[in-house]
Amino acid sequence: MKLLFVVIALIFSAQVFSYVENVSKGYPNCMACHISPSGAGILTDYGRSLSSELMSTWKVSENFSKPYYGALHNTEHMKFGGQMRAIQVFAENDQIKLKKQFIMQNNAEFAIHYMNTFFVGTIGTQEGPDETEGKGEFLSERHYALWDVSDESKVRVGKYRQPFGINHPNHTRFVKNSLGFGSNSETYNIEFMSFFEWGELNTSISFGEKDKDEHTSQQTRNAILNLTHYLQGSSRLGLSILTGHNEKFKRDVIGVHIVHGFDTKLILRSELDLEYRNNINNNKFSSQKNALYGDHQVGYQIFKGGYSYLIFEHQQTDLSDDETKAISPGVGFQFLPVAHIELQFEYQQRTYLNDPNNPEHRSFVTFHLYH
Repeated sequence: MKLLFVVIALIFSAQVFSYVENVSKGYPNCMACHISPSGAGILTDYGRSLSSELMSTWKVSENFSKPYYGALHNTEHMKFGGQMRAIQVFAENDQIKLKKQFIMQNNAEFAIHYMNTFFVGTIGTQEGPDETEGKGEFLSERHYALWDVSDESKVRVGKYRQPFGINHPNHTRFVKNSLGFGSNSETYNIEFMSFFEWGELNTSISFGEKDKDEHTSQQTRNAILNLTHYLQGSSRLGLSILTGHNEKFKRDVIGVHIVHGFDTKLILRSELDLEYRNNINNNKFSSQKNALYGDHQVGYQIFKGGYSYLIFEHQQTDLSDDETKAISPGVGFQFLPVAHIELQFEYQQRTYLNDPNNPEHRSFVTFHLYH
């Protein structure tokens, strides 16, 4: 059952596109490539050109980097995008052997620019394995308005994944999934962002999942502060603070993270989050648990568009109980052959200290089109 839980967490991961490794190439914030200031989602025209010129092994044609590979064209007032992601998952230990393949994300995205405001939205369907609840039904993963208050300040209101820590594509990592920022964790938020020469400040408040039944939704309502310092233009050092609650618990989380380019090819990405959680029973605090989550990755660009990496994840859901600890080292390879096409392979061996002689062998292969 433990393996099944892990695999479910993996296969329900509807990832979004955001390559924080570009920090090492002189892009310490996300606004050069994405309309969203915190990254992910629909690309700017400049971001599309970088996908071809900076990130891909081969350049096909100028049109290939345009929306839907040249079928659509961006204008000053209208931008297009979208995601299609398929996955094959393997997982095995002494009790369970699992193999599945399916589409896990499929949507179209648009951004309308009017005066100093972007209106952004996705339209698509709920994807996942056959047993996914609501599979095939209409789904808008995110829709929001982004207002440029000034050149240095922005306000965003709507539905999207609330920023916390490093915004990277794999939301199955312990620092994402275990803290409630995994798949289908988009909430309705208001967010204020300020940008400076030395870094950026991001504050946001979530109001929960207003388009879901409040009795079935366990989404935490959070207030979050993210503070990021640009280190000489090729690194990011960040501090994240969260306070939140739902009907079952109240929690506070503090996290530190860094994305550091030793040079343009060797990159470190690391995040460590400490959670203080008080469980609630009959409107009273019934127990307290402190937890620690970590995600550390060192990668090397073997060739343009080819990126190998070592990954080490760890979590301990109760710092007073060593048997709640899990460690998960692994290796992966990411390949972007041409603009807007990505292939990724990863293998991890995950060990839980309450059953140390029965490690889980986990791997996945993804195919990703970001239109």
